[in-house]
Amino acid sequence: MADRGTEPPPTSVATTSGEDELLYGCIEPGSAKPLTLESAGARLDAAVSGNGSVGIVLAHESDGSLCNWAPLAPEFADEGYRVLIFDFGEPATVAQDMKAATKKIRELGAKRIVLGGASLGGTVALMTAAREPNIAAAFSLSAPAVYGNAEGLPAARRFRAPVLFVAAEEDAHFAEDAKRLYRASQSPRRELLIVPGSEHGTALYGGPGAEEVRDAVDRLLQRVS
Repeated sequence: MADRGTEPPPTSVATTSGEDELLYGCIEPGSAKPLTLESAGARLDAAVSGNGSVGIVLAHESDGSLCNWAPLAPEFADEGYRVLIFDFGEPATVAQDMKAATKKIRELGAKRIVLGGASLGGTVALMTAAREPNIAAAFSLSAPAVYGNAEGLPAARRFRAPVLFVAAEEDAHFAEDAKRLYRASQSPRRELLIVPGSEHGTALYGGPGAEEVRDAVDRLLQRVS
């Protein structure tokens, strides 16, 4: 998990003691509003930070939770974005879960949407970006080309908006998959970033290539904001 840093989150949303139960101890009370998503007959925990017209939906790693992105969501909100983080349900429903999260951020007022994710979440973000209408951009951190029933290569071929693929060079399998996804991409505005280190997923924000990762994601977001 990446370091939070010393800046206080810009978004202050009052929560009740009942809402605090959804914060998992990884979201600072007042920095985000807890939500519930309906997907595949299940109720999924989620949280939203910020209130910008550009919305970012962030999906977590296969063995993680919304806590993977919790330190970073307030940073994106501080830059003027509306950010939704959420928990996946069952492994078979991850694509439906990401679709539900995308629908929710539209309902909350986002006019343009960027989908991002770490590891499995990155693959699912690419898949959803290729399937859902009017997705402005997408990015993946250490996304596998294939994970279970999640396949990134067909999505990379279909998605034509700005897209960013990131991995660490010593995270060998995932660095190779980032290159495969980049080569498969048909977007004229695609970018590949391989940084030093072995960090995986959101941990890239705390590794030796953290500044490069931040800059690359920021450039992508600035294209659509």
